[in-house]
Amino acid sequence: MAEQSKDILSEYTKDITPEQRAELQEKVSNMTEEELKEFRNSLDPDSMGFFGEESV
Repeated sequence: MAEQSKDILSEYTKDITPEQRAELQEKVSNMTEEELKEFRNSLDPDSMGFFGEESV
């Protein structure tokens, strides 16, 4: 059986295009550990959350 990959969207990513998501994923994948730490700390976890169904 083929494994299907489905993006889990958040309140932040639900309104951006697939191209914008790919750009963000590439940007994050190229960050150093320190840059990634700063990026994560800049996000407000209270404004995030899953959008739609949660998978188990």
